[in-house]
Amino acid sequence: MDKLKIDIEEHFVPKFALIGYSKTSNDYQTNHYISYHKIIGESLTAGMPLTIETARNLLRCLEVDLVKFSFKGILPKNLIHFDFKESLRLLWIVHPKQHNLFFDTKTGIKSGFYPLPKLVFSLNGNTLQVFALKRNTDLNESTKLYHAPLLNINLQGGVCMGNVSIDYEGFEFYEDIMGFIEKQFFNSVFTESHHNKLVKGNFVEVINNLNGKQRFDDALLIHSNLILKQLYEK
Repeated sequence: MDKLKIDIEEHFVPKFALIGYSKTSNDYQTNHYISYHKIIGESLTAGMPLTIETARNLLRCLEVDLVKFSFKGILPKNLIHFDFKESLRLLWIVHPKQHNLFFDTKTGIKSGFYPLPKLVFSLNGNTLQVFALKRNTDLNESTKLYHAPLLNINLQGGVCMGNVSIDYEGFEFYEDIMGFIEKQFFNSVFTESHHNKLVKGNFVEVINNLNGKQRFDDALLIHSNLILKQLYEK
């Protein structure tokens, strides 16, 4: 049998290699060094320091992987913060309105249309946090966050989505990710409380009394002891 031949034009050919070194000195400080080696034939050449220009060229090659998403145009007015370091982080406002909410029958709450306050959605990788804001509050880094008056959310705002997927890897634009996360959240089934500071008063009675109403009473909200900047300065 003939040996499998590799067509160089159809495959990546190794041209260089990077080797990282570390050294711990007597004062327990660790220093790092990266050397750049060309590959000639099947051998590495002598290493040389990795230059800034070479590093920039490498980042350009990786740009497609590092910058996975973009905005469609002008930044959305409800966007508070975004970055993409180790993982995607998005922070945005969901304005107060009626939502069609689904409750498990064991909660004693009837599924239907309920008004909700202004909400803050914080997406960090595949972790979602949801908090509430007072309707007329001006946004700044010290804006107080309130507990979202909804089930399936813990004291730190973390949302338990159960088996509902929030996998957004197939999306291209941040706006579509935000819309998808909202849809998945509001279309999920709310099943149980994770703390007792959801609202002032009995949660089941309060929510049932809001069924069909147009506006959520912000006086029912309970402060979470967190402020806005703590969501994006972690």
